[in-house]
Amino acid sequence: MGLIPAETIEDIRARLDIAELVSEYVPGLQRAGRNLKGRCPFHQERTPSFIVSPERQTFHCFGCGEGGDAFKFVMKMENLGFAEAVEKLAQRVGVALELKEELGPEARERLKLKELLALAADWYHDRLSRSPDAEAARRYLDKRHVSAGSIDSWKLGYAPRSSAFCAAAMKQGWSQELLVKAGLAAPSKQRAGSLRDYFYDRLMFPILDAKGSVVAFGGRTLGDGEPKYLNSAETPVFSKSRLLYGLSKAASSVRKSRRALLMEGYMDVIAAHQHGLESACAPLGTALTSEHAALLGRYCSEAVIVFDCDDAGLNAAARGAELLLSRGLSVRIATVEGGKDPDEVLHEKGAGALRSSLEAAADLVRFKTELLIRRRDQPLSAEAKSAIAKEVLATIGQSPDEILKAEWLDRLARRLRIPVEALSREGRRLGGASRPAVARAAAEAALPGPDEELLLHVLKEPRLSALACESDFSSASARALWSALRALEPWRPGWSLALAEGLEPDSRERAQRLLVKADELIGKEAEARLRRILEKGRRERRYEELRGMLQEGGDVDATITDEFIRLSAELKGSAAAKA
Repeated sequence: MGLIPAETIEDIRARLDIAELVSEYVPGLQRAGRNLKGRCPFHQERTPSFIVSPERQTFHCFGCGEGGDAFKFVMKMENLGFAEAVEKLAQRVGVALELKEELGPEARERLKLKELLALAADWYHDRLSRSPDAEAARRYLDKRHVSAGSIDSWKLGYAPRSSAFCAAAMKQGWSQELLVKAGLAAPSKQRAGSLRDYFYDRLMFPILDAKGSVVAFGGRTLGDGEPKYLNSAETPVFSKSRLLYGLSKAASSVRKSRRALLMEGYMDVIAAHQHGLESACAPLGTALTSEHAALLGRYCSEAVIVFDCDDAGLNAAARGAELLLSRGLSVRIATVEGGKDPDEVLHEKGAGALRSSLEAAADLVRFKTELLIRRRDQPLSAEAKSAIAKEVLATIGQSPDEILKAEWLDRLARRLRIPVEALSREGRRLGGASRPAVARAAAEAALPGPDEELLLHVLKEPRLSALACESDFSSASARALWSALRALEPWRPGWSLALAEGLEPDSRERAQRLLVKADELIGKEAEARLRRILEKGRRERRYEELRGMLQEGGDVDATITDEFIRLSAELKGSAAAKA
């Protein structure tokens, strides 16, 4: 997408109601003074700290620090770039996008790659439905109980035993270079300078991004070939560590229920959706990553993992759950009756059987404790208990929720028959080192109280910033924010968004937090209160300056002494009046 004119962005912003937009993603927003308050969609929390300001058309979370305008909110929730978020919101409010410039070379290439991949998805899907050489693929899908509706909905396809797709694409004018870059072709080993299809005799699963565009494929062999599943290589439009199969279809359900159902493979996800479990998605043949955790965190606060019940599946489930837990998601792990794959249970016994397994899912600490106990000789020796406790304590330490941690610790103590005090001491020994660093970081990020009070008033009424001067602030952070505010004059609509956008990330988060708090001040009293605060601060600084001069000794003008005595009396009188 080319450059979007600033006036178009402002037009979209003016027509949006951020409160209405956010309410569609965050259920249960409640009125809190002039703002709306609810639980943050970007991290797990029990006490609501997510604020939406209809007056400023911004949001801010006091828990995780996320904040911004409607564009930023949609970017985070939908995992979109800025231009994509603008496009989405423009459609919402009925603004036509007119681009200022032609596409840049990288954007142009990404667009062409997606166009080629969409063509490939249609071509493979057509081969599956109509080609005689796809009979084995059709029989396989029938055997796996994949309905005709699911085949069409997921646009499943078939890659033949030839390089027919490359030939068809090049006949339409697509270059060899782009076919290779899209992950659809590879150089032929038999004929120098020619290409072969990357996917050969495979059932094809298109992989979609958040906008629903085809960005890659997964292919399952229909014979004895290896690997059993083959994914597209990494491309400019595809990174498997950042996408989950089926999430583009599951997004609405996940967002509504605040829970994602994580499965192991394509067939499990398709079967789940076919049976009404529409929050199912899966990693793309790889372990869950921190990028997956961040992606899920934009849609939900809880994940239930349903992987295969063999050792590899159980270990992968435990590792993935631990990563999600460390990123603030609530995690449970479900085991399927009889050790079967989820899609087998769904097709044999229906959705009710799998729902029962999901309801009985164990939290990560219980799951890991029982898994480790099963792998030890019974009865457990003291050494075995110690080893299990250390592993589970490391997992407990990943959670940011202190109440949960206390509950898990108590339960682990009962299960291993170890005094909870001993486990608590061991937990502090294993994980306490990082706490002082966290506390220091929080202290460094905070503004001095007087500085924050001044900034709250000038952010409430930006014209009042002219009453203050740089020396009124004791911290460099506060001075920088005040200077950025002064640079924005004259005050136009949307000045608060312009302020945040012009700051470094740390300062931006601080400004967004203060803007939300400033909304609670009463406007008509702001100027009088600010004048009192400034005057008091200036008197206190002058008092300290004079005291230093008097303490140094030497010849001091009588007027200095008189001024010091007067200020001392005034300040004491103010303190007495306040008391």
